[in-house]
Amino acid sequence: MKKVLFFAVYPAPYRAVLAKALAEGYQTEIFYASGGGDDRAAQWFDRGSYHTLDTRNGMDFFRDCKKRINRFDLVVVMDFSGKESVKLLALCRRKKVPYVVNCDGVMLFRHGNFLRDWIKKYILGKAAAYLASGAHAKQYFLQYGADEAKIHFHPFTSIYQSDILPAPLSADEKSALREKLGLPHGKLCIAVGRYIPLKRYDVLLALWKQMPPDANLLLIGGGPEKEHYQQILSESGLQNVILEDFHPFAELMEYYRAADLFLHPTSYDVWGLVVNEAMASGLPVVVSDTCVAGLELVKNGENGYVVHLGDDEDFLQKAKSILEDDKLRASMSASAIQTISDYTVEKMVQSQMKTIGEVLSGE
Repeated sequence: MKKVLFFAVYPAPYRAVLAKALAEGYQTEIFYASGGGDDRAAQWFDRGSYHTLDTRNGMDFFRDCKKRINRFDLVVVMDFSGKESVKLLALCRRKKVPYVVNCDGVMLFRHGNFLRDWIKKYILGKAAAYLASGAHAKQYFLQYGADEAKIHFHPFTSIYQSDILPAPLSADEKSALREKLGLPHGKLCIAVGRYIPLKRYDVLLALWKQMPPDANLLLIGGGPEKEHYQQILSESGLQNVILEDFHPFAELMEYYRAADLFLHPTSYDVWGLVVNEAMASGLPVVVSDTCVAGLELVKNGENGYVVHLGDDEDFLQKAKSILEDDKLRASMSASAIQTISDYTVEKMVQSQMKTIGEVLSGE
């Protein structure tokens, strides 16, 4: 049986599903740099059979595997920005061990650092195959010397086919969900993400003073900026904003479905899986142009709008235009579902496994 080493930063559910598929088909050693090293809720991370480098045993076994790296037929690296992943890829290149490298999403710019660019060219230029989430990931690989023929697209996502609505919910269905969840009636916009400066929710709250009282905003995520947001609400007197902490995925999808519009004013997202989740729930999306998921998935005037970062008045006006036009909102809702229909975990893993299988078989 072929031997595979799988490496990723942490056991995100959408990472673990590929790792488990590899383990079913090949003799696979699964490593994560951390078992859960950021401020996401602990229950978000996958629990399973794997090794993490933030434990003594995990790091020792990882070092042992690297010493015997030539025994592996393939190394699959899902995240290549960390120190350990860079060292692993460099080792594979030196030892001539085939490797596949993945890019979910990335903003296309160079740092102007010669050494950093040289390292990226060294570790990315000679992969056996590249897993790319879309046009931005493909271009990123190309600018660091990838062979275009070896770049394979996969629909990056965190949602399964069963998570996608077959059709937009009716007004009555949304109303029933709001009753269940204790949400207000009227128009409801939702934003989902950790309460950190990067997401720019403080800007969104400042803008919300210009919205009519029946236009409600629901922020779900929790995090270090919560007290700051509460202070903004207290000082502004806003009554149409609701702050909610983290919710498990099944609950979160109900909140999406109860809403009318998804807002994502982030200053930087290398992908932004919340956009996938919102579209799967039939929501039009207004998103900044520094979110790669928005650039890849949102078509202006069809399923939402992409707004230039910092043009906050335009962001607000785009949101208003969708909320005030029932016909436009219904059309965008249907288009969002159609757009996201191919972005399922099943199809993502199928395409990734196909590429990996071709590399292992020498095709």
